[in-house]
Amino acid sequence: MARIPVRFQRVAAAFDADVARVRLCESSGSEHSPESLTDLSDLVKSFMEKNETTGEKEELGGVIHFEEDRGEEQLEETECSHSEKMEMLRSLFSGNEEDDEDERDAKERIRREVEVACGVVGNNSKRHLMSRLREKGFDAGLCKSKWEKNGRLTAGNYEYVDVNLKGKRYVVEIWLGLEFEIARPTNQYSALLDVFPLIFVGKVDELKQVVRLMCTAIKDSMKRMKLHIPPWRRNVYMQAKWFSAYKRTTNAIATKGASPPLSSESLFPNRAIGFEVLPLKTLNCRDGDYATNAGFRISHLTAVFNSDNLGL
Repeated sequence: MARIPVRFQRVAAAFDADVARVRLCESSGSEHSPESLTDLSDLVKSFMEKNETTGEKEELGGVIHFEEDRGEEQLEETECSHSEKMEMLRSLFSGNEEDDEDERDAKERIRREVEVACGVVGNNSKRHLMSRLREKGFDAGLCKSKWEKNGRLTAGNYEYVDVNLKGKRYVVEIWLGLEFEIARPTNQYSALLDVFPLIFVGKVDELKQVVRLMCTAIKDSMKRMKLHIPPWRRNVYMQAKWFSAYKRTTNAIATKGASPPLSSESLFPNRAIGFEVLPLKTLNCRDGDYATNAGFRISHLTAVFNSDNLGL
């Protein structure tokens, strides 16, 4: 009986090991907050639906007040407005006029390497793409954003690749247009999706302009088709993907997202608790030498009690 406390110490040690493993998984990656208060304000802007009340609050990474998006375009779009959208997208994807030569060169370098990487790792693994870019000397990272449900903001998570080069942060996306696909799009909206390049490399502000423009187009297209905007295509949700707080990792191999459920097997994988069951021997038994249900032979009880197999 005096050795029972040792058992408790073993249990506590094993439990502490599992808890430490959970904490390790949860802390994978460096944490990053939105770049500025302007980002936080933009994050919670969403287009108002019919019969919805203004002043609704949204929160993501802090207490933020919902603001009605100013300058919302009218439902009935003109061909000129659609053409302007097309021109804006083309300008954003081909290169901003305000970009200096270093920024244009940086985008082109990243884009060329991503094209090569797509031929090697395909376009289904963002972690492999990040690893490939790092092998080529780029400061690339896999960014993981995650947010909880709050008001009209539906809970969700997203992963994307970024590259830090010469003091600038660039977001890298393959098939960015897939993130804006909707049901039963109008011809005008489909035309906007056709402008999207296979590979997008742009600064955060440039991606933010793309999101705002496309969310306006989503609202217009779905209202024309008399469809409700799904939560995952609202402006606030779309902005949460790229502009909310995120964790950045550079690990080539993914860490486990969670520890397995606690159980006696996980606490004591190779340790016996109580009596250890020995193989049952029933053949060639001598008189007075009987087997028990516990797996012991009566003639061996003394040896068993003198051993450490009891685990006490």
